[in-house]
Amino acid sequence: MKVNKEIKRPVFVIGHKNPDTDSICAAITYAKLKNAITGDEYIAGRAGHLNEETQFVLSHFGVQVPVYIKDVRTKVRDMEIRMLEGIGADLSLKRAWAEMRDAEVVTLCVTENDEVSGIITTNDIVETYMDVIDPEILSLAKTSYQNIVETLDGELIVGDIGDILDKGKVVIAAASPEMMENLIEEGDVVILGNRYETQLCAIEMNAGCIIVCEGADVAKTIRNQAREHGTKIITTPHDTFVVARLINQSMPINYVMKKDNVVCFHMDDYIEDIQEVMASMRHRYFPVLDKNEHYVGMISRRNFLGAKKKQLILVDHNEKNQAVNGADSADI
Repeated sequence: MKVNKEIKRPVFVIGHKNPDTDSICAAITYAKLKNAITGDEYIAGRAGHLNEETQFVLSHFGVQVPVYIKDVRTKVRDMEIRMLEGIGADLSLKRAWAEMRDAEVVTLCVTENDEVSGIITTNDIVETYMDVIDPEILSLAKTSYQNIVETLDGELIVGDIGDILDKGKVVIAAASPEMMENLIEEGDVVILGNRYETQLCAIEMNAGCIIVCEGADVAKTIRNQAREHGTKIITTPHDTFVVARLINQSMPINYVMKKDNVVCFHMDDYIEDIQEVMASMRHRYFPVLDKNEHYVGMISRRNFLGAKKKQLILVDHNEKNQAVNGADSADI
């Protein structure tokens, strides 16, 4: 999973409230000087609206008006945002777990067209894996055969890997072919070994897919029969026990992720306003959005410890009540 580089933070050069011309010019010139000397980013700001004289001066000399800064309290954008890419809702539970493990996080954001559609946590995956015993769970979750093949480290040798499993249950063919006729229904996914009779029985019962374990070869006649009956064949190097253990991990995270009332924060939210909300939630990581509601990254409660104050240079005043709102919480 891609982790983007940390965004470099600027220093704001700002004068007093109700700025006059010398306050505005001081901010503009000092920011430009610091940029030229250091090569870092210094931004001229203003803590109030311009008067007519200052507007005339800036317009006459073709100088850009400094950015208006109403408050310099610490915002979400000043925290250490974990720039993790969003994942697709069709990703398998196994892949999502691997992404979390590699990124060392317990939550991932699910996105569509850069907008958050849900979140998935390690608890969601564990609860699904431990509690769900419904043999039809894969079809209920509309699991893709692509996910099943990847989860089982297998290969689809008959059928279209782009199809979706939308009916049937998972069956382990541990009984004789005669008994299997009473267990297998149309559309079922049947886990079996290299016994020709069992494979043929599953196909003749119109199984949706047979999974042949331990890398066993599949006879040409079995492949032909599968094509005629519309049965897919997947081969996997794993044994029956491992396949039965892994296969539910192929379901898409869309089936278990949290979709409703997902708590998101915005880059310009003040951190003192979101602390109480974060403390009341069960999960630890929260999506961060930009002004266009597009996903940016994630923050956690732990990030409050490393929240970086706004960096300021104050010009043309030396009294606290003249300074921009929130200056007490800034790094001057």
